[in-house]
Amino acid sequence: RMKVSPQAREHTPALPSHWEARAIETVSRHGRRRILLTSLLDAKAWPAKEIAAQYQERWHIETSYRELKQDMLGDELTLRSGTPETVRQEVWGTLLAYNLVRLEMAEIAREVGVAPTDLSFTTALHYLRYEWSWLAISSPGTLPACLLRLRERLGELLLPKQRRGRECPRVVKKLPSRYSIKQVRSVK
Repeated sequence: RMKVSPQAREHTPALPSHWEARAIETVSRHGRRRILLTSLLDAKAWPAKEIAAQYQERWHIETSYRELKQDMLGDELTLRSGTPETVRQEVWGTLLAYNLVRLEMAEIAREVGVAPTDLSFTTALHYLRYEWSWLAISSPGTLPACLLRLRERLGELLLPKQRRGRECPRVVKKLPSRYSIKQVRSVK
């Protein structure tokens, strides 16, 4: 049971004075203790293990969203299209490209005998963009050899062993300052 802040109640008077949450303690693969808060209070209807697994799955989805937004769209704040139809087309095109990159990574991982998570999405995306741009101007007869070379090269770009099993901790990032930083050099 936690007290709702006076500021929140002042902003929204309909809020209750307290709200209830359920704390679920989990231990990561690295032995770090984590506490998840949820409004799903019924332990029989929503077992703790299931909520922890859903949280983990959700975090993987958020990582995929980050790859889409930052790596594929280049940190653009908005889509370039101007009409609802072209926005839908752009979103579908981006999702299709994302899934094609992931499909190629899965195929390369299968051929090399590693997990697809052992390949870097960002590295694969940049390399595939580069190679595909050359494929567009190559003669059709060279496509099989180019695709084979592409897969061999990407198979060589495995992530370092120490990164296996890593986790992406949820942290609040510091907001950028509205004011530019000026550095003063001391003159001696």
